[in-house]
Amino acid sequence: MVQAAGNVSHADLKSRRHGMTDISAASVVLPRAATDREARARLAYLDGWRGLSIAMVLVGHFFPVPGLNLGVLGVEFFFVLSGRLMGEILFIERFPLKKFFKRRFSRIYPALLMFVIAAMIGLTGTFIAFKWKAALTALTFTYNYAGVLITRAGALDHIWSLCVEEHSYILLALISVVVTGRANVVRLLVVLALLAMANGAISYGILGMGYETSYWRSDVHIASILLSAAICLLKADGRLPAFLQNQHVALAAAVGGVLLFLDPVPTTIHYLVGVPLLALAINTLDFAGGYLTGPLSSRPMVMLGLWSYSLYLWQQPFYKFVDERGSATIPMLAAVFACALASYYIVEKPARGWLNRNW
Repeated sequence: MVQAAGNVSHADLKSRRHGMTDISAASVVLPRAATDREARARLAYLDGWRGLSIAMVLVGHFFPVPGLNLGVLGVEFFFVLSGRLMGEILFIERFPLKKFFKRRFSRIYPALLMFVIAAMIGLTGTFIAFKWKAALTALTFTYNYAGVLITRAGALDHIWSLCVEEHSYILLALISVVVTGRANVVRLLVVLALLAMANGAISYGILGMGYETSYWRSDVHIASILLSAAICLLKADGRLPAFLQNQHVALAAAVGGVLLFLDPVPTTIHYLVGVPLLALAINTLDFAGGYLTGPLSSRPMVMLGLWSYSLYLWQQPFYKFVDERGSATIPMLAAVFACALASYYIVEKPARGWLNRNW
């Protein structure tokens, strides 16, 4: 629920920054205190990073760039942002776990449930139709394993990333309860991230596992989230080396990470070098110059960020029609935006607001 401008609290700003509400920084007049202006600016460019992530997914799927897998890259951008935000929420702000999981549920599940039901009905009779077994794996966040071992549906292939996210929430929440001392938390996050990165490199580069078999697994891809959370905590504790706080580090790290996402993906170098670079980029964005944070804070990027979840859900089936049936790109992309905006304003935003107020 929108509060009066004069009553917006620091806690509200924090929850908005973490995606706990869907109010854009550009749409609310906030107090003029320096701390509030800083929080508002951080909210804007993190929303912009999310907007950049979904833009890369859409471009990569509907207007593929030869030699660069923007779809995979966009998901990786989402993951490192999630790691940073979860690090702040669970280990710095110490958000109560009961409230944390309720907020995560209200953020993710209503729109996901509506998408799965609508897609299962709407795609009946098409080449990407799916039945209740595949739907169940999506709704129980097991699709990233079931999709390669048991049953698979092309319209739900993107759900693997939501599974990795949900599994990371559970692991990070468990660590926040069991492990004491932030230095110990950082050590554990780094060790687990390194093990996951090595797991991915070995699975793909040595054991020769296929793309989905290695790339979709939480025990591999959770590295992006864990490593980003670890860097976030190092920064919060003032332990991030000074040379990494240069205003150009975020751009340099992001460019380096992007250059490593050349086809085919994933690769061993991606797991061992690309992931750390992107995790570093999102966490050093706070030190970046206005030439980087300014465009990310622009209203188009912020709005894309706010719509990003619904856009991500709905783009998959339309992308399949373009990729596998040669359907016209522009009408399919227009349909993505129509369905996503309807989902956002009719389902995602109202359901989240109602659940957060009443549950």
